[in-house]
Amino acid sequence: MTSVPASPEAAGTGGRPRAVTDTDVGARPAVREPDLRVLFVCTGNICRSPAAERLARRHLEQALGDAPSPVRWESAGTRAAVGSPVHPDTAAVVAALGGDTSGFAARRLTAPMVRDADLVLTMTREHRRLALTLDPRALSRTFTLLEAADLVRLLAERPAGGAVAPAGELRTPAQDLADARALRRSGDDDVLDPIGQAPDVHQDVVGTISAALQPVVQFLLPALEARRSS
Repeated sequence: MTSVPASPEAAGTGGRPRAVTDTDVGARPAVREPDLRVLFVCTGNICRSPAAERLARRHLEQALGDAPSPVRWESAGTRAAVGSPVHPDTAAVVAALGGDTSGFAARRLTAPMVRDADLVLTMTREHRRLALTLDPRALSRTFTLLEAADLVRLLAERPAGGAVAPAGELRTPAQDLADARALRRSGDDDVLDPIGQAPDVHQDVVGTISAALQPVVQFLLPALEARRSS
């Protein structure tokens, strides 16, 4: 442990100076950066994307137990009601599914958010387009949530083999999903906006989001384990 010259205040018993340690000068253990950053995007950031953020967190907690989360789940809106909480009808459904929306505040989508995310999952194809307008280089790691869930299914059905990372490198989940795009025909990849709709619409929408998240979260687990053990 490195020491620095003692000050008068650091004198020990009998007036002898003692070394000032890292603890004395306020050193703190380094905070581990997340292994993966996942960003969900919708319009107002008060219904669909926060539901995805909080339910993804819940699904991963169920998979990992008490282990610390290696993923930073985030969300933002292309026309966000900045600072707003989750819509109460959506929040009620998220809570019923075990998620927690407390402390949430809506954010507007920015270019740095898209740039810094390892995986961007949008609620509609238009949200995907808008995210890529902010950072076109994110094309290979930006998908709609429903698209990603379907790509996971196609990857599971694909024969063993496929792309292999160069020696010393780990393939990212986004790379595998991007490669699987060639296996898929485009479809209706949009999650309905429940804003202004009846509570049962919020229930259906959140249910759709939760169902799509489950295979995606399970798909991420092997990559997270590989990063931790590398």
